[in-house]
Amino acid sequence: MREIKIVLPELEDVVPEEFLEHMLKATKEILLAMRTLIDSGLDKIEAVEEITKAKKEIKKIEVE
Repeated sequence: MREIKIVLPELEDVVPEEFLEHMLKATKEILLAMRTLIDSGLDKIEAVEEITKAKKEIKKIEVE
């Protein structure tokens, strides 16, 4: 039986190092942008919770 070995190049051999650096930074920026969206959504939910809590605390006072 014959054996054939195939050697595949490493990513660094095909893609310039500068490209990899830019891709890493771009990925970080995307994640930071997503964090901003998540933080904003959480802030809105907390604001709605506070309004809901405040409405529950309002009581009617009967005046004679």
